[in-house]
Amino acid sequence: MIYGIIAAILCGMGCGYLWLTISARPILDEVLLAALAFMVFVAGIEIGSNRHIIKKICNPKGLALMAAIPTSVVIGSIAGGGIAGTLTGMKLEDAVLVSAGLGWYSLSSVVISTMYSVEIGTISFLTNVLRETLSFALIPLVARYNKIMSIGIGGASTMDSTLPVIIKYTDLHTGILGFVNGLVLTLLVPFLLSVLMPK
Repeated sequence: MIYGIIAAILCGMGCGYLWLTISARPILDEVLLAALAFMVFVAGIEIGSNRHIIKKICNPKGLALMAAIPTSVVIGSIAGGGIAGTLTGMKLEDAVLVSAGLGWYSLSSVVISTMYSVEIGTISFLTNVLRETLSFALIPLVARYNKIMSIGIGGASTMDSTLPVIIKYTDLHTGILGFVNGLVLTLLVPFLLSVLMPK
């Protein structure tokens, strides 16, 4: 499946470059949202049909994981982004702001471009798109060694686009943790962007 996903991404990039213009973007956004809604719907059915999994996760250990995973992802993403940005010559405040998108490229890039800098907004878009794209390849590899760690790779996308991949390569228990992680991070991104936006 990994090779199929990578091939599909590369094929899509090639087709977009060769045949599509920017005017086709609204149509592609609609198609993407419809496909994404269907994938999440199917993942939801699979989770909901296993009632014992939901009961199993609603215990002190499960609730602790629901808090610890997104907390770790936020700390790791911002610290890693700050270090990587500094090493590449970016200002620390800009690097931290870019990493605060946590994989939610559609929101973070627009907010940063509108409220701060188009250049940094573009970097945010590319960085967070790359994070989500790499997640499709890395989640199956990391899941072989540690299921919980594989959740952190996708950031906010574990609530939607990377959720089916997490479920496929781990289990439904981890899938629920991934969904909660993505939900919490999605709620945190606007707050983090507003706090970290340079004045």
